Amino acid sequence: MGLLKLEKGQIFHKAGTDIVETVEVLVKGRVRISSTYSSIILNVGAFIGAVETPGQPYSYTYEALEESAVYSYPYESRDDIAKVVKSSPKIAPVLAATSAESAATVCAIYDTEFDEALKEYEQIVADYADYPALCIKVGEVPKEFPEMEELIPPERSSKVPQWAIEFSDSLKANEATLKKSYYPLSTEIATGMVMTTYFIYDTISTEVQALTVYRKTLKKKTSNFTSTMKMIRARLNDMERAEAGEGEGIVTIVNALSTILAYSGVPAETATLFEEQIAAFKANDNRYDSSDEARALRRNIGSTFYQIYTPAFLRSLTDENIPLEVKMFFMFGFVDEELAGEKNTAILANMVKAYTPDPEGHVLTLYEWLQKIYLIEVEPSRNEFDQDWPTYLREQKNTGAINNEQMEAMNRSSKHRLEFEIHNLFALGNRMTFGRISSFVPVFDSQNVLRPLDMAYLTASKVKEYYEKIRSIDYGVFCRQAVFSDTEIGITQLYFADDITPYMILMPNVGSRACLWQEIEGKNRRTKARMLVSIFNTENTEEAMFRLFGEFRWEMCKTEQGVHWNDVTDPSLTSMYCDYLQFFKKNSALSSEQKEKLRTDLKKYSNNYKNVFIADYLAYIKYESAGSPRLNKVAREILFTFCPFGKEVRDRIGENPQYTELINHYRVHIGNQAKPIQNIIAKLNKEEIEIPEEVTNQLEHLKK
Repeated sequence: MGLLKLEKGQIFHKAGTDIVETVEVLVKGRVRISSTYSSIILNVGAFIGAVETPGQPYSYTYEALEESAVYSYPYESRDDIAKVVKSSPKIAPVLAATSAESAATVCAIYDTEFDEALKEYEQIVADYADYPALCIKVGEVPKEFPEMEELIPPERSSKVPQWAIEFSDSLKANEATLKKSYYPLSTEIATGMVMTTYFIYDTISTEVQALTVYRKTLKKKTSNFTSTMKMIRARLNDMERAEAGEGEGIVTIVNALSTILAYSGVPAETATLFEEQIAAFKANDNRYDSSDEARALRRNIGSTFYQIYTPAFLRSLTDENIPLEVKMFFMFGFVDEELAGEKNTAILANMVKAYTPDPEGHVLTLYEWLQKIYLIEVEPSRNEFDQDWPTYLREQKNTGAINNEQMEAMNRSSKHRLEFEIHNLFALGNRMTFGRISSFVPVFDSQNVLRPLDMAYLTASKVKEYYEKIRSIDYGVFCRQAVFSDTEIGITQLYFADDITPYMILMPNVGSRACLWQEIEGKNRRTKARMLVSIFNTENTEEAMFRLFGEFRWEMCKTEQGVHWNDVTDPSLTSMYCDYLQFFKKNSALSSEQKEKLRTDLKKYSNNYKNVFIADYLAYIKYESAGSPRLNKVAREILFTFCPFGKEVRDRIGENPQYTELINHYRVHIGNQAKPIQNIIAKLNKEEIEIPEEVTNQLEHLKK
């Protein structure tokens, strides 16, 4: 008991969960009391929890809208309310005034909720009367809905007399006068006013709860009919627009969640749970706040989402007629047309219908990627512990979780591979690319759409443009060193650059990040990297891509160097950069201002050398390549040595004194590499031997 401070967004009494043991007086801030269909906001001086029943679960949820404070008192019976007023004579007039105001507010809510309940009932009855005629219009056979015959309208309660409503309204209308001249006369008058108005809004609160039960029952009883009616009206709307020449090819999405759940074939309990979760998510205007309740709901939606995705995906593999809503679910995480918004829903539907896969197979939707996993065209990706599929299976066997036979069976099982990929790359990668990990939810929500969808939408052609742009600047970004040998034509060993375009997997979310999942597959250094990006990117996509390619540069170098990745005696991008950042204080090539900037950068990136490099790489690609210096001499030299600019960029910035010497050295180095290859080509031409593709490709690579 006593003073209790509340943080903004804190739910300090939760309906149906917490037990009523106290009654509070709000002494600072504002508090919202909410039920299923309505809410009121209380200001300083208001009683909190007075209409609740001591010893029973709370009927309403109480949430602080800003930093607030309440004074808490024991609450065992209604007499305790009078005791609170009498024990606080200084604030008794304020308590009386706020109680009168609360009574008027609750009376207004009762009128509103009754009108809304009656309106819902009358609309359903009217729809039921129109239903047979509408079925004929759209060519449907009317279904039987016997439960519709049992409906009864809501009745205005006789327990709420008109005089009480008029009395409460009059108190509010004369609040200023009463507050100044009447309530302060005595503590007894203030107490009497509090208890009089308390009995009014306590009675009305009970009737409001009864209306809530009525509306929930009405919705549940008529759910089958209302779902059918939505589809009928949607089809009728499409027909009318088509007749007017406005809606050809337009498909109206209604009850998408029902379609997706039915298609997935999940148990009824799972389907009902997900429907309830989505309904609660939609109803919460502050669904992305940091309250425990909101976070738990987002977490639970994420868990159920993947339970539905897996069986739906498996069914789709053998289905040639996948419903449009399910395709939108796979591609964008779309589950509900109201959550997405009418405009966004139409855009998503058109995007799905217009989608064509990347013919080269470099850019894939998450759905297409999972198909490759299921068909065992590629190995599953690493998990959060950096274990690939074979390593994971061996660990499971070593820990006794599975035996040797089970390990072999799982390794051959497409379903087990799929589940591993969904649990790891899908679930974790989806969260990472979303950008705001604590606020992540896997379903498409219009609140996350921060850029127009057509601008944020990443297609295969857009991603390839970024591939080509980075190659035009850092032409060796995706190259791996490989060896060619053919002793029959006299080539014993020729090192060449093998350009391997990575996979770019488009994750079904509206997010802000791109991330490197793994730089190679297994231990084979000539396999494709796996990169992830949101299919709708809300940030500067070019910068996100350049950072991603910088991360790939770093991680690929570490993989190639192995244990020597930070050993400066074996020069490489990572070892030279680590040495530069570790000993920058002793570097005489750096000015005191540059050293101070480095100190600040290291602090900014928590002494993470990779993140400092990525930031420098972005500046190198975006600004230095355009002739706008941003890096110090040491960083520039390391980057140009291991990530040299392409020929066009070198020609363009060649007169820049900061690059002149670097470029001249590089030309000599390239010339020395190209000369033996040119000699090989001349020899093979002289002997009229066909020149291997690897040889000509390497010469072309060096010319870049």
